[in-house]
Amino acid sequence: MTVTMILALILFLLMIGIGGVKGFGAFISLWINFGILFAMIMMINWGFNIFVILLIGSLLVLLITILSAGADEETTTIAMLASMIVMVVLVAIIFPMEHLNLAQGFAVENSEELESLSLQIGLNFVNIGIVAALLATLGAIAEASIAITSGFDEIASHHPEMRLVDLLKAGAHLGQQIVGTAVNTVLFGFMADFLSLGVMFAKLNYSFGDILNSKLFVASMLAMLYAFLGVILVLPVSLLLIRIRRNRVQSDK
Repeated sequence: MTVTMILALILFLLMIGIGGVKGFGAFISLWINFGILFAMIMMINWGFNIFVILLIGSLLVLLITILSAGADEETTTIAMLASMIVMVVLVAIIFPMEHLNLAQGFAVENSEELESLSLQIGLNFVNIGIVAALLATLGAIAEASIAITSGFDEIASHHPEMRLVDLLKAGAHLGQQIVGTAVNTVLFGFMADFLSLGVMFAKLNYSFGDILNSKLFVASMLAMLYAFLGVILVLPVSLLLIRIRRNRVQSDK
């Protein structure tokens, strides 16, 4: 049994022991999302339209991640809509930014490993950079949206007498805490990825300017900033959708 299989088994047992049925669903969704990402990579390699693959794959990843939370239908619907809106906004930001930053493709630091290989792979590195940048944000967006909408639903169910304005204020306060936690999670994830890169920069005696102009550093930093922006946007978008939904329900009554 490999180390990967052992760690996967430990993760499975912990998720079942702590999360129960929802933990089992989250574990299954993890592997389904992995399968979707692998299928996306293969279809991009086979020459399918990269943006069609990105759209379909991103929606599937969001849907499976949100459904695995096991929330009720209304909460799931709002979380999914909020995630889709934020995803569209991020695409509108990522698309021009990836064309401007010129951080796609292989970096100078990869030259030794690629010395005997051909770089003519027949794919547009800018498009690949757009796909990678968006996919890096989807998990944080989906988790933040379902956490905010589920938290609001819990507040509303325990305090049915509260006015909508007060509910939204309480939801905004809860959402700010969730967003703060999610941003810290993204930050520490970036720091963990950057640790080995930072050691390499130090060994190569890179100056501060060299680091700022390194493709590897710029790509990592932009991915983190995209994730920050996505997580932050989830809060106002989710609260807006909740308000629209509640107003519509009250008007129907």
